[in-house]
Amino acid sequence: MKRTIERHVVVCVDDEPAILSALRRSLRAEPYDVLTTEDPESALCWVRTRDVSLVISDQRMPGMAGTELLEKVSKRSPSTARMLLTAFAGDTMGTPWLRHWAECMISKPWDNRMLRKTIRQILGDRELDFKQEEASK
Repeated sequence: MKRTIERHVVVCVDDEPAILSALRRSLRAEPYDVLTTEDPESALCWVRTRDVSLVISDQRMPGMAGTELLEKVSKRSPSTARMLLTAFAGDTMGTPWLRHWAECMISKPWDNRMLRKTIRQILGDRELDFKQEEASK
């Protein structure tokens, strides 16, 4: 049976409602569904129950750091892309495990145009990987 990605799902996780609101505004006209949550556990539930294409996570959150969330996402759904969004890029930039758990890191405040372009590139790469995987079966 041939599978296709009908519509990408992007999950944004941040403990600040204002950041989530800004992300929703920035991404509202994009050709993918955007889910937002302040709770990393909700994001993990979505990853388990839906075909999530990308998780974008804040780094500094109470209860679970963004890198910890992205590590869990990677283990539960290796095909889900991961992006770290942080106001403290200097704290994580030199960390060797960052490249293992995230495709990229975007600094707060972000440039909306660049954020949208980066997300489209990640989703395009995921689509290409998916098509290559299907063709090799």
